[in-house]
Amino acid sequence: MVYGEPVKDNLVVVIGSGPPGAAAAVFLRRAGVAVLLLEAGSERAAQGLTFRVRGMTVAKRRRALVQRAGVKRTGDPNAMLFEDLAPGGLSNHWSCAVPRFSREDFADARRAGEEHTWPVDYEDLAPWYSQVEPLLHVAGSNVEHTQLPAGNVRHAWELGSDWQSLQEDAQRSGRTVAAMPYAYGADTSLTWSGTAFNSFVRLIRPEQRAGGLTVRFGARVQHLEWDARARRVAAVVFRDQASGRLERVPCRAVVLSAGAINTPQVLLQSTSADFPEGLGNTHGVLGRYLNDHPIGKLVVDLGSPVTVHPPTYITRVAADRAVPLYAAAGMQWSGAAIVARGLLGGHQLGRLPWTGFSVFGTMAPSREHWIALDSSQQSADGTPGISLNIHHPEESRVVLEQARDQIITLLSRAGFEPRLRVWNIDPVGSSNHYAGTCRMHASPRFGMLDAWSRMHVARNLVVADSSAFTTNPEKNPVLTSMTLAARAADRLASEMKAGDL
Repeated sequence: MVYGEPVKDNLVVVIGSGPPGAAAAVFLRRAGVAVLLLEAGSERAAQGLTFRVRGMTVAKRRRALVQRAGVKRTGDPNAMLFEDLAPGGLSNHWSCAVPRFSREDFADARRAGEEHTWPVDYEDLAPWYSQVEPLLHVAGSNVEHTQLPAGNVRHAWELGSDWQSLQEDAQRSGRTVAAMPYAYGADTSLTWSGTAFNSFVRLIRPEQRAGGLTVRFGARVQHLEWDARARRVAAVVFRDQASGRLERVPCRAVVLSAGAINTPQVLLQSTSADFPEGLGNTHGVLGRYLNDHPIGKLVVDLGSPVTVHPPTYITRVAADRAVPLYAAAGMQWSGAAIVARGLLGGHQLGRLPWTGFSVFGTMAPSREHWIALDSSQQSADGTPGISLNIHHPEESRVVLEQARDQIITLLSRAGFEPRLRVWNIDPVGSSNHYAGTCRMHASPRFGMLDAWSRMHVARNLVVADSSAFTTNPEKNPVLTSMTLAARAADRLASEMKAGDL
């Protein structure tokens, strides 16, 4: 392929090799579409090592996660913005939790009003969850729960018997207690990446070997080129990191999967006479509705030991008992190092006299939280810096503390005699779960994308990452972002084959 020259009619350019971009590439290739993947990082940047035995990490090596440069924080001055320009993106640092969003999550968004209503529902995504989950070798419960739907699991696991009374008590208080599903959660594997599931290593490399997918490393996308007469995206312009040259790739369609910060940045940089404020930004919502998962870290000492593997998930309270779009859930800490501490302390395998939870909360999306270009700063590839305007509302702190208190109460009533040791609420952005800056919505007044993750004004442009989320339930977003990407890629391929695109 010669860059800058005409290309095959069925070429799709995928921007970003994180989990949703990788999922889009896999499903496009399954449909027989030629894919060029543009990866901003170098081929060597993702090198690491993860050795796991039956889902327990025995050895791990990865490079440090760093803060992005060139960011002006106009909201919370302590807001975190982590970045890893490497194949697989932040999946080099991912915990690998893969819960599905539930019917209740979509209903809660509808309850919050038109501005927050998704153009899809759980039933639209369920068959696609089932197709994506096999790519992730999920270990988890195969029991259906209201707040945590059963997944298409490779390895079924359930909580230890010591959680049974707590499970029954939690149901009465409007929560569910279940085993948290994890990618590669029960596999024994040696992976040349910083986590057991790195999307580039697990998905992109096999597609490369099979043929039909080309990867261009060190490709820093500058903008998308708009064809005003055809009303479509005609090409992708990127800067080659090695040579410093700008290069142009004509294509049939584009899948933009650069994350909730970089995706709107690329679109804001893609200006034209039709779109002087950024590609498709007809109603000023591009970059807005930025939201985050507030996170609290909870550690309690116990009077009697509790099972820590498989890890427990204490879900959000039932939606009809909560303020719309505000919830929090507890993810129990687990892993080989934690289990080993129990053995060293003379306890039964997998049991500890203390336990820890990451308590993930939510915040209602608002136009007042946003990212924007900041021309006063410039990155190494010549693109502008950004302004990051976000803070956690008071309601987020309240639901985190309510979840903390209820988790401690549940442990107490189950006879574990909990004593609070640590409680901290981390800074904005600490969860690495930013979302919503290029959101799906039936109306362009409230979102950039339609129900198939395509831009309202450009049917050949798909956005496939958490920026597409209309709201951001308290669950880890990776599985749902991959599911939306797979669904959109399949639809894109079908329309290309039918000549409708």
